[in-house]
Amino acid sequence: MTVRIDYERCNGCGKRPEACCEEVCPGNLFHRIEGKTALRDPSDCWDCFACVKACPRAALAIELPFQISEARNRLTARIGHRHIIWTLCDSSGAAISTYTIQNKTEGSP
Repeated sequence: MTVRIDYERCNGCGKRPEACCEEVCPGNLFHRIEGKTALRDPSDCWDCFACVKACPRAALAIELPFQISEARNRLTARIGHRHIIWTLCDSSGAAISTYTIQNKTEGSP
C-alpha cells in the first residue's frame, strides 16, 4: 500500500510550522514544496498511515494495492472526538462507502 496526496486539497496545513503529516510521521518522510506537503520516498514508508489520520483536509489517502482492489480504490480518514471515519473512494474520488470506528473511553469494556 502507499500514501497518495491530493494536491488540490492539500494546503500544507497553512501557517503551522510543520504540516500535520510531517509532525506525526515516524519516518520523517514528509516535507513541504511550494506550500504543499510532499513524500520524500514512498518506498521508505512504513505503512503506519498516521499521516492519513492526521490530515485535517483529508488530502492524504491509502491507495489499496491491486490484490485488494483492482480498481485502485483509496481510503481517507477523518478523526472525530471519539471516532475515526474511514471513507472508501473510487479512483475518481467518489465515495463508495464509509466506516466509523468508535474509540473506547477509559473504564468502558
